[in-house]
Amino acid sequence: MASVTALPVDAGFPLTSPPKVRCHPLPCSLVFFACDGVAIMLTASLVLLGKRASGGSLDIHRYLALWPVLGVFLAIFFSSHLYPGVIHNAVTELRRLVLAVTLSFLVMGGLIFVTRSWDRYPGRLLLLWWMVAMVVTPVLRSVVRGLICHRSWWGIPVAVFNTGDESAAIIRELERHPEIGLRPVVVLSSSYPTRPRHTLPVVDIRLSAAVRACGVERAMIALPDAGSGKLLEELEKFESIFPRLMMMHSSTDLYNLTVDASPLGGCLAVEFRRDLLLPIPRFTKRAIDLLAVALTVPAVALTILVAGMLVRLESPGPIFYGHNRVGRDHSTFRIWKIRTMKLNADKLLQDALARDEALREEWMRDRKLRRDPRVTRVGRFLRKTSLDELPQFWNVLRGEMSLVGPRPIVEEEIPSYGPNFLLYCRVTPGLTGLWQVSGRNAVSRRDRVQLDSYYVRNWSPWLDLHILARTARVVITGQGAY
Repeated sequence: MASVTALPVDAGFPLTSPPKVRCHPLPCSLVFFACDGVAIMLTASLVLLGKRASGGSLDIHRYLALWPVLGVFLAIFFSSHLYPGVIHNAVTELRRLVLAVTLSFLVMGGLIFVTRSWDRYPGRLLLLWWMVAMVVTPVLRSVVRGLICHRSWWGIPVAVFNTGDESAAIIRELERHPEIGLRPVVVLSSSYPTRPRHTLPVVDIRLSAAVRACGVERAMIALPDAGSGKLLEELEKFESIFPRLMMMHSSTDLYNLTVDASPLGGCLAVEFRRDLLLPIPRFTKRAIDLLAVALTVPAVALTILVAGMLVRLESPGPIFYGHNRVGRDHSTFRIWKIRTMKLNADKLLQDALARDEALREEWMRDRKLRRDPRVTRVGRFLRKTSLDELPQFWNVLRGEMSLVGPRPIVEEEIPSYGPNFLLYCRVTPGLTGLWQVSGRNAVSRRDRVQLDSYYVRNWSPWLDLHILARTARVVITGQGAY
């Protein structure tokens, strides 16, 4: 990521020259600027072609006259802080993007109204264009980001101040997820670490100004669990060198997308909101669940009917399978699935565990088996595509589950949640959630608990939309399902 040249040793510290920075936010801005322009023009073309294919009259030249409106879109996108298109949390970017697209169409609709051109540009066509753009624009951005995030010019260079294990952990996380767009290029330290846990060059902290002169405007400090008085004393010095200074902490308990900071009585007050625990957000989430169920009932019912017929053709017995799970307020409810196992499943499991020690260890560790002898051939397909979960729409309708939420657990899993079980009990479990879109069965039990806790702490309608969009991709690819 950076190259350095060794300089003479001073006081036992191997000084190095400032790094050669290759990444820059300008190319990222240009790529996403072009990406958004293509998305707007592509969606407009799709809508117009659809109108022509449906037999409607269409004056293509009239719509080509709207090309200056593209500048309005991009201006609003720019003012919504959507460029350079890096660093933003995926949920935050989705929220800003949807609001920017909506505002752009409102402005365009206002211009059409003021100029009294509504007979030339039908409102239903603009509404369809807006709906298509709401889907295509974020999807295209996501695809482009995945294609370019490994390029050497991608991202914003950042200098990391050495705080030991904490800074090394942050560096590893940023390198593991290049799509975030923060590219560590150098580590600044007041003393050379005896065993650096990263591959970045370590530079004497006295060369901070030289690092800044190389184009590194952003610095990062990973705070240790215990506060460091010396570290806090040095903050003012670094703030005078780097225009942007990020303070990071590795504790997931502090993660929150709804944070407000404000001065209060001469002090900095930071408020962490748990929106999902408030009555109005709860009502909004429930209303969205009921609306989604109402819109999808025909398709879901038909799919369940076909899947049920296939289950009965292969294995006699009931179509549905119910199992008790822990819900909100530690209540117990019966979750429903399409049956994917043979009728003598318990005996088959016991016999398999008695014969195979490796299988027994896998079951004791995860309570799941990658090659489960109880699952039928049809059941394996239903699990791979998650179609066996469709009867849980009934649980959603009854209010026992939500479309998105923590994964519903059984009583035996409660000890693994520890103190986080209190958070779990405050909300309604979900048909899909962060666990399902983050690897599902490939995710460890400890990570599942962290994902569920993160969801409760950070809920917003935009996070639900983000999870639902990722759920579609996971279902199609079968990622982590068995």
